[in-house]
Amino acid sequence: MPVQVFGADATFAILNRVFYGQQPLWYESYIYTVAKIGSEGAHAVAREFGEGYARTSEAYLSYMLLETLGLLPNPALRGALEDYLAAVGKANVGVVALQLGQILSGLEGATGDLAIYSAAAARWNDEIAAVHAYSSNPSNKGYATVDVISEGPGVTLELTTGNDTLQGTRHDDVFLAQSPGQLGSADVIEGGGHGMKDNVLKATLAAGDQVVPTLSNIESVFITAGAEAQLGAEKSGGIWKLWLDAATGSNVTFTGVNRETGVGIQNSLAGTALTVHFKAPSFKVAPVNLMLADATGADEIIVPDVIALNIASTPGSVAATTVNSARITAAAAEEIRLTGNQALTTTITGAHVQVINAAALQAPLDLTFATTGATPIGILGGQAADRITVNDTSGGRAAIDAGAGADTVTIGARNAHSITLGAGADVLALTGLAGPASAALGLDNAAALRRSAIEVTDFVSGTDQLRLTAATPTAKAAPSSAQLASIAASTSLLDAAALAASTAGASKAIAFGYGGDTYILVNDATAALGSQDGLVRLSGVSAVADGDWTVG
Repeated sequence: MPVQVFGADATFAILNRVFYGQQPLWYESYIYTVAKIGSEGAHAVAREFGEGYARTSEAYLSYMLLETLGLLPNPALRGALEDYLAAVGKANVGVVALQLGQILSGLEGATGDLAIYSAAAARWNDEIAAVHAYSSNPSNKGYATVDVISEGPGVTLELTTGNDTLQGTRHDDVFLAQSPGQLGSADVIEGGGHGMKDNVLKATLAAGDQVVPTLSNIESVFITAGAEAQLGAEKSGGIWKLWLDAATGSNVTFTGVNRETGVGIQNSLAGTALTVHFKAPSFKVAPVNLMLADATGADEIIVPDVIALNIASTPGSVAATTVNSARITAAAAEEIRLTGNQALTTTITGAHVQVINAAALQAPLDLTFATTGATPIGILGGQAADRITVNDTSGGRAAIDAGAGADTVTIGARNAHSITLGAGADVLALTGLAGPASAALGLDNAAALRRSAIEVTDFVSGTDQLRLTAATPTAKAAPSSAQLASIAASTSLLDAAALAASTAGASKAIAFGYGGDTYILVNDATAALGSQDGLVRLSGVSAVADGDWTVG
C-alpha cells in the first residue's frame, strides 16, 4: 500500500518501529512526542531515540536496522551501511534510521535497479500505517506488537569443507562446523532470528588453522581449537559471546573482536593460553568483558591492548568443578573488575594495573598480583573468604581492603602501604620486614615516620591474627610495664619508636602503644631505630594480646 502516514506522525511511527519493534498505544505518548517533533525537529528527537546504542558496534546496528526494515539478507547493503554509520558516527544512528525508513517508504513503486526493494517497501508501509492507526486512537492504553520476532523452533545447519553461504531462519538456529576444515575464511553465515536462545555457531579448528569467516547475527560462538589456531572476527558483527570451549591445544588467538563481545574460556581441563586482540575503541577506557566458566586447567587469558577489564567467574557444564583457575596477563590494563558466583584462583600480571576490584565477586577469591612496575595499586576483596597475595619482588605499593569474610592477606613489606581487614577473622602476613627488602622508614620527623609505617585498620584483638616475618630470624622482646609506659609517654612518635628500638634490642620485635594506636616495631640487627626497620601501625587499637601476633 502506498505511503499513508506523513510528517511528524510518520517520524514517530518509523522511530518506534525501528528501535522498539512496536508502537506505543498510549495516546498521551503519541500526542507528546509528535508535539516534541514539531517543536524540536525530527532529527533532534531521532537522536534521542538512538542514544542507547552508542556502545553498540556499527556491524550490529547495520544488521538491526536492515533486519527491521525487512531488507536482509543483503551482505553488500549491510557492509555499505556499516561503513556509513562509521563515517557519520553512532550518535546519529537515530537520524540514519529515520532516513532509511523514509527512503524505503518511497520505493514501493520503484523500477529499474531499485525494484528489488519494492516488496519490502509495501510491507513496511503497511506496518507503519497499521501501528499509526493504533497510536493515534485516543482510547488506546497499551502497546501494539509488530510480528518482528517470530518465536518457534529453529534448524541445525552443517557446514561443508567447501565455501558455504548459509542463511538461517527467523528463529534461533544452530550452525555446526565440528570437524576441522569445515569453517573457513570464505564461509558466510547469516543468522536470521534473534529470540530467546540466540543463534549459535559451534566450530572446531585444527592446530595451526587461521580462519576469518563472515558471521552475521550469530550471537554465541563456541570454538574448540588446537595449538596455535587463530580465529579472526574482523568480518563479523553481532557476536555477543565468543567462547574457547574445551580447548585441546595451547596458544589460541582471537583477533578483530568487537569491544561489545564477551570473550571467555569454558570447560577447559587441560590448560590453554588464549590471546585476545580487540578492535580499537571509540572511547579509550571502554572496558571489555572476559568470562571464565569451568576453566580449571591452569588456563591463561592474555589481553595486551586493553585498559579496563571486567572478568566474570561463573560455573560451566562440568558438574564437579567449583573453582575457576586462570591467569590474567594484561600488559596495558589499569583497572580490573572481578565478578561472578564461582570461586576464582588467579594470578594477575600487569605493569600498569592501578585497581583490582572484586567487591562484586560472590565466591572465594585466591588472588596473586605480580607486577613488573612500580605503579601504586588498590585491591578490593570480595564478599567471601579471600586469599590476597602481593608479591614482594616489585616496588609497587598496595592499598588493600580485604572486604567481608575470613580473609588471608600476604604482602611484602616493600609493597605494603595500607591494609583494611574488614569483617571476619582475618590473617595478615607481612613478609620481608627489617632488612633491605623493606620499604625505608622516614626518619626525618614524626610525620614522615607515620607516613612510612604500614597502616592496618579494622584489626580486632582476639579475632584477627598478625604474622610478621623479618629478613633475618627475629624474636619477640619482653618489655616491662614501666618500659611500655615510658614509650607511650614520649613527646613524638619518632621518639617513641626510637625508645622502643633500643628497649627491644637487635633482631627483636616489640609492640607498644602510642597516641591511641598500637605499633609493632621489628628491629634489624642494630639495637637502634634505623631506616631498614619495620613499623606496623594498628589504627585505633589500644592494645594487643600476645597471642594476636607472631614474628619469625
